[in-house]
Order: sequence, then structure tokens, then C-alpha cells
Amino acid sequence: MTVKIMDLNLKNKTVLVTGSTLGIGNRIAETFLREGARILINGRDEEKITREKNRLIRQFGEDRVFAFTGDMTELGKIKACQKYVHDIWGHLDILVPCLGTGKAVSDERLDLMEWEHMMRCNLYASIDLIREFTPLLEKGDEANIVLISSVVAYERANAPYAYAAAKRAVLALCGYMAEDYAHKKIRVNCVVPGNVFFEGGRWEELQKADPEGTKRYVKENVPMCRFGRPEEIADAVVFLASARSSFTTGAALVVDGGQKRSI
Repeated sequence: MTVKIMDLNLKNKTVLVTGSTLGIGNRIAETFLREGARILINGRDEEKITREKNRLIRQFGEDRVFAFTGDMTELGKIKACQKYVHDIWGHLDILVPCLGTGKAVSDERLDLMEWEHMMRCNLYASIDLIREFTPLLEKGDEANIVLISSVVAYERANAPYAYAAAKRAVLALCGYMAEDYAHKKIRVNCVVPGNVFFEGGRWEELQKADPEGTKRYVKENVPMCRFGRPEEIADAVVFLASARSSFTTGAALVVDGGQKRSI
């Protein structure tokens, strides 16, 4: 039997992945590059951005790797990034707002400052990015947006209330935008990760603090009995952004090892 290779048709596509110096965002950017796309990586730390840009350039070439340093929870930085994309490409094909944190800043789960922090990082920043980059996406080729939610949007877990609410709102945003943006010829989909472990991530921090408790949590809550890997989330994102998913919009692709139990 002849094995056919799936061509994702992403060669020379222009892609912005925010929060891409570490973890899931970093692996998403690298996976797009492996598929032939051109990437703008982003992060807040100039030293990390420079190091990661140079690493990717050595592997994929300087004509395919660009970088923008700035906090994408700040509207001014988003506008500056939009101008930079306009200057280097003139359009954008794929936007992946990979932003968010589940780490609480207050022990009080109903503290409004905590809610504002979580909403800004996990929801509002994505809304600002989409609004500001829509004009460039409208000029793109088979343009689409892939949002990042979380399994806590579906399943009750030991997570901050505001984090779960923000990630649930991302699902609603995806569903509502899909119809409206279809008229702009822009697809909108969402990937819903489960518990993903990577160096420097939240789960590494929790595991160091309570190794046995973390192991027990994963065993009791994840049918596959392990953490997810960043590349497993990246593969889902890249597929949804590709031509092989051209009739898919408004979808939420869950990648969680079976943790989501609702049908």
C-alpha cells in the first residue's frame, strides 16, 4: 500500500504566534516553520527573543524568522506589532494568540483585581489582537485565527475561578466570531489543551512543590495517565490553520488525554 504524505499547504504562509519563546507557543512557532511557513515570534524578554530568534534562524533561515519584543497584553505594543507585520509582509495569513496564565495573584478567588488580571491575560489581550490584526488578515491568503482555551473551560478543576471563566469565554468568542468572520473569509477555531508539562511552565512549578500530589492528580483525572507535550498541542493548532482544515470554523479541538468527560 502506498503511503500518501499530507501536504498542509503552509509554505510561505505568514504567521504570528504570540508568547512564543517558551512552551506551547514556542513549539507552535517551530512546527509552522517545519511546514514551510514564515513566522513572527513574540515575547516580553528581549534577551529570550534574541536567543530564540537566532536558534530558529540557524535551523530555518533568516528570511523565514522574524521577532517582535513586547507584552501583548498592552494595546500599545499590539499596535506597534501590527505596524511591524504590515511593514515586513503587508498582510497576515494566520494569527495564533497564544496568551494566558493560570497562576493566581490573589488567594481570594472573588477578588476583582484577580479577575481583571486573569481576564486581561487570558481573554482581553486576544480580543485586542484579533481586532487590530483583522485588516491584515483580510488581505491574507486563506486567513484564519486559532485561539487557545483550556480543559478547565469544560471540567471543574483546582483552578482560579477567573481563569476558568476566561478560558470558557474564549470558547464562546470562537463560536460567535466564526459566523461573522466567515463573511470576511477568515476561519476561527480553538484548541483546548489539557495539562501540558514543559520546562519553565506552571506544571513544572507545581510538580516541584508537590511531586506526589501532582502525580496523583494526573493519575486520577487524566485517563491516559500522563501530561501532554507542547508538540501535541502544536500539531493540533497547525492542522486547524492548514488547508487540510479548510471547511472547519467555529470548532474546539480538545487535546487533553481524555480529561474532558462531558459529552
